[in-house]
Amino acid sequence: MDSSLVKKMIEQNRPFRIKTAGGDVYDVPHRDFISFSPRRTTLFVSYVENGKESVAYIPLQTVASLEGEPEKAER
Repeated sequence: MDSSLVKKMIEQNRPFRIKTAGGDVYDVPHRDFISFSPRRTTLFVSYVENGKESVAYIPLQTVASLEGEPEKAER
């Protein structure tokens, strides 16, 4: 996965989902829950599981897909 694609998702500041080649799924509610390593080779995703805060270290090479939430139509 190219870091620029992830960066675009972060800049939109809308919820999105990361799926890894290993089958793990991480929901990113907004930009405060995700960051890059200094070399932009790894993602750090904060999440809560069973009431405990955790951080996932996700090498960009293992990111299989990014799924953004569709934009809501304005009325």
